[in-house]
Amino acid sequence: MLAGSALFLFTAGCGKQDSTDDVAQNKSGVAVSLTDKPLAVYQNELLEHAFETATAIPVKPHIKDRARAQEKVVEVSLELDQPLRAQYLIERIDNWRRGSGYCDLALYCARRGYPDETQQYLNLAVQISEFAEDWRQDQIKVKIANTYVWLGQNIQTNQFERGVVDSESGEVAGAKALIAGEDHFDEQMNALDALIAPGNFDIVENALKACANLFNRFYDDAGRRFLAEEKMKTSWDKLPIFKRVELLTELAGFALEHADQAKALELVNEAQLFMDSAQWRPEHRIPLISELIKLRFRAGDRQRARADAGALLALFDSQRDNIVNIYRAGTLRPLAEAFQLMNDTAAALAVYKRTVEEGVENPNSRPRAEDLSATCCSLALHGVEPDAELWTRIRQINDGLKDPW
Repeated sequence: MLAGSALFLFTAGCGKQDSTDDVAQNKSGVAVSLTDKPLAVYQNELLEHAFETATAIPVKPHIKDRARAQEKVVEVSLELDQPLRAQYLIERIDNWRRGSGYCDLALYCARRGYPDETQQYLNLAVQISEFAEDWRQDQIKVKIANTYVWLGQNIQTNQFERGVVDSESGEVAGAKALIAGEDHFDEQMNALDALIAPGNFDIVENALKACANLFNRFYDDAGRRFLAEEKMKTSWDKLPIFKRVELLTELAGFALEHADQAKALELVNEAQLFMDSAQWRPEHRIPLISELIKLRFRAGDRQRARADAGALLALFDSQRDNIVNIYRAGTLRPLAEAFQLMNDTAAALAVYKRTVEEGVENPNSRPRAEDLSATCCSLALHGVEPDAELWTRIRQINDGLKDPW
């Protein structure tokens, strides 16, 4: 299998998924027992459009943008429990991100109890990593190490974690925190202290994400949960405000997973105070607040969540011309998702339609393709079915992608 897989490491491919049986007989020769969760017809079509649009971006000179957009479709496919679709799409990514995709698929399998498939996809990722350079190789290696953490294989974990660049160092601590045993909390906290002490920005950020995972892992132990939260808050002075907001957002999400609405709302309000303490460009403020709106609504503060969403839409309208056109769709898309989470599908669809139109403002096809692919992914992931008007625009934009890129 491994010898044969070398033949397709960087070959192109852009065919659609025909059937589960076809996908199971994949080019890598991996024998799988995984299955895709049934999706609505429109979700399948949206994911196909998303990948087709991403793949329309020319390899030369835009391989980086093309592969990044393709990988996003893989990530959404896995979120929607589509491992066979994800595998099929991974094999059509033409650079090192193919290895990154196999890592994501391996971790998906590891977390769901498919050890054979996990190892097979890890083997493919390892082989592709040998063709990657610099930080790209390290990113694959860290993902491989994370999966070995889930498998409980410490020797392999240490082998792949060793010697990576600073931006990747500390990433594996997050995976270790997620599965830490009851008697390993102190050991994990001491390890994070050692990572935080030198003050390297990237390493500190990764260590604080691991603190968030300890917060989640030991949520039912109020004392340990408090220690993990305090470690984060007393160590983030060197991080910019938006990073602190992201960390608090993650903690609030964990609180909701544990049905603790009061704690979630406390964390959301704390993040809101950070947002209100600084001046933000609208393309930064609207996506960050949109995430807080989702959490606020889930935490029970529904009236304010709806009011905040309306205020963000008004902010976009008033500041639209001050936002560079390539950022407008990415600014609106999270707000459309927030409306959908608040069960206002009509408002979500209206904002998605505006998102699609904002995505074609730039005369170049590359940003148009990136935005359309991302919007199709978002629609599929959040369960918003396009009406006839939106389907027509999606197809028109997709069909109209051409020079200049």
